[in-house]
Formats: sequence, structure tokens, C-alpha cells
Amino acid sequence: MSNGGINMMTREGFYMKVGNNRIGVYLSAEGPRLFVNNDVFELDNACWDMEMVMGKNSHLVTFYWQGEVKLSIRCGNENDMFLTLYHYLSCRTETKRLA
Repeated sequence: MSNGGINMMTREGFYMKVGNNRIGVYLSAEGPRLFVNNDVFELDNACWDMEMVMGKNSHLVTFYWQGEVKLSIRCGNENDMFLTLYHYLSCRTETKRLA
């Protein structure tokens, strides 16, 4: 996929367009949601996982839902949207563990 994209962050969430894909997180009354194009995933549900492999010039981000890969994307290191997303999801998971 192309490294080019548009980043947008608001109080309600953030998203990015990478190639023909729209990827982001938003807040809803039922909890946070991740979307990949038209697919929406409830992040309060425990059946997701995310991996991020950081390389010298790019990083690889893989999002799993019920063990199935729903998104696997490589992007340049200058693209910080996925770092933001990864940290957001990591913090939510850590908060649940501490509760």
C-alpha cells in the first residue's frame, strides 16, 4: 500500500487514508471502535489483538479480530498515525488489566 495518506485527529477519534483504505478509531456511546473501510470492530471486546514491527525505514502493523488478520499494512516511519493507534490500544488494554 502507498505510504501517502491524510491524517486527521479530533476529540472524537482519529483516522487516516492509506491508498484506498480508511483506517481509524472513534468514540461511541458503547465504547471505542476501530474501523477499516466499512468494517467496524468494538475495542471493548477482548477478541482483538494488534502487532507492530518497527523497522529501520518502515513499520508493519497487523490487526487481528478473533484470530483472523483484518488489516496488515506497511508504512513509512514518518507516518505516526499507527504509533498513535498502537499506543492508544495498548493503554486501553493496560487500563483494563489494572482495573
